[in-house]
Amino acid sequence: MKHSTAGIILRLVAITWCLTVAAPMATLANSPASGSTSRISLCRGNNLWGAYVATGAATGNFIYTIALINVGHTTCRLAGYPKIQGVKDDRTYDLPIRKHGTFAGNLVSSVLSPRTSGELLLSVADNCNALNTGSTSAINKVAVTNTYTDLTIKLPGATGDVYVSGFKVDVACGLEVSRLGWSGS
Repeated sequence: MKHSTAGIILRLVAITWCLTVAAPMATLANSPASGSTSRISLCRGNNLWGAYVATGAATGNFIYTIALINVGHTTCRLAGYPKIQGVKDDRTYDLPIRKHGTFAGNLVSSVLSPRTSGELLLSVADNCNALNTGSTSAINKVAVTNTYTDLTIKLPGATGDVYVSGFKVDVACGLEVSRLGWSGS
């Protein structure tokens, strides 16, 4: 049986398309992340482990990435805007959130299977009047007064807390908080 080169190439292109586009789309269509994710319970604090993983900076803004890993045994939904607390002088304080969404954008709600991760973005600036007036010692004093460690992420819907130890943030110029979820990249 004789096959034309054009026919073989066409079949290879069709097979490649099916493997790279159609198969993942079929998997997505059958996953709990599609359809109505609202039926999937919100993630609970005791099922998540939080860790500071990265810092980015651009045009006077710092963007911090916090990974949230589902260490539980069930799939859960990571969604909504959390409240943030920080520790200073051995006391826990609610941190004022200046804006929902960050300089680096926002996240999309996500469904986390066990052992998968989502994230939270925090953004602060260093270009406000509080940090750019007066002497170096005055600026340092403002920064120290507004620096917090060991964050507590208060999950929406009163579903618990996630603790992030060893993280330090200066909120003198305000704190921006993303939605809980995933960036998709």
